Amino acid sequence: MKQTFALTALFLGILMVGCSTKSSENKKEEKPLYEQVMDVHDEIMPSMGELNRLKRELKDKLANSTDLVEEKRMEMEATVSQIDSASRSMMVWMREFKPEDFKGDELQKYLEDEMKRIQQVKENMLKALEEGRKANQ
Repeated sequence: MKQTFALTALFLGILMVGCSTKSSENKKEEKPLYEQVMDVHDEIMPSMGELNRLKRELKDKLANSTDLVEEKRMEMEATVSQIDSASRSMMVWMREFKPEDFKGDELQKYLEDEMKRIQQVKENMLKALEEGRKANQ
């Protein structure tokens, strides 16, 4: 009797763990679109500090290096501009992101559009980071 009870309890425990693991996996796949959009934002937002640092360093180099070849100077200025644009795009996106203004199907469409926008912001920021690191070597 005790063995049957113990085996039943063990079986039910394994079944519950298996179901809860499956349930957790499904929740990740079914994450609301709002959370997916915010995940992209949260992934790239910490890079703003590095972008600002790279911009500052490049501007310092431009100001303090009188012997820069014109081509190199133009490259560095273009990179500073690219960093400005990427930073500005994140700030604009954050200022304009207002999902609370929408409901139902309109909210779904809005979030789909915002996912595209934040993906573009992310791409711009990653390119600016890459160029900024390269120019700052």
